[in-house]
Amino acid sequence: MLKLMNQEKNTFKTRFYKFGTKKIMKIIYWSVLLFILILSSLYFFSKSNKNYLINQSTPLDQFLIKNGFKIKNILISGTHNLSQDYLRNIIKTQNHINILNVNLHRIYNKIIQNSWVEETYVERILPDTIKIKVLEKKPIAIWQNQKGNKLITINGDVISHANVNRFKNNFPIIKGEKSKKNISTILKILETNKNFSKNIWSLTFINQRRWDLHFNQGLIVRLPSQNVMKAWQKIIKLQTDYNILNLRLIEIDLRNPEQILGKINFDKKVILRRKHL
Repeated sequence: MLKLMNQEKNTFKTRFYKFGTKKIMKIIYWSVLLFILILSSLYFFSKSNKNYLINQSTPLDQFLIKNGFKIKNILISGTHNLSQDYLRNIIKTQNHINILNVNLHRIYNKIIQNSWVEETYVERILPDTIKIKVLEKKPIAIWQNQKGNKLITINGDVISHANVNRFKNNFPIIKGEKSKKNISTILKILETNKNFSKNIWSLTFINQRRWDLHFNQGLIVRLPSQNVMKAWQKIIKLQTDYNILNLRLIEIDLRNPEQILGKINFDKKVILRRKHL
């Protein structure tokens, strides 16, 4: 309970705009209105069991709505892949009530259910604005299993709401039991040479111990279970010295640290097909 209360303090907020004070009558008007708001706020925050809704049929509620205290603006920031329309539709369900009755806790819970969202912040800005900040999860690979393909994060979290087809040319495919739980280590190694690793289209986790790298050119590199960085550096040196991606190689085996084994494909059809890549 204490953790939830601390979280709510960081994710929900209500604040006022600075109202204009050019005319004395306007000052009096807003002062009276502010007094009413304070009274209603005390009632609002005194509700138990997080029941923040005031009786919408009260004259006070209707008075606030008529005087502009309802949602007119929705400010959204931090979204890159999550649809802003998705967030607006969540807010629009409470457009007909005064803004003090808007349940920020319910909005927060609805937004955080989307698998794109790492964290979100919801703020009520009186008299008429709801502000939402979103921290999105960052995809790093496409996880392939018996149920299909899913976008995943560096921590192995599945982004189930993502359209995988949009990202098929941006991220490698990973396969194998427990591959999504072990992807972060191998990707950090591959990122040490992005120009070379961008040729990798998939990675397979073998026997929950080591990785096979599948390159676009048809080459498979079998990495060892230990000293993976050292093996990766060997591959980079071979590419630098001999351009191995264009030598008709179909396999390089680095599982034995004392030797490098390679296989060549002499199939003419394969050779011709690679020439036209």
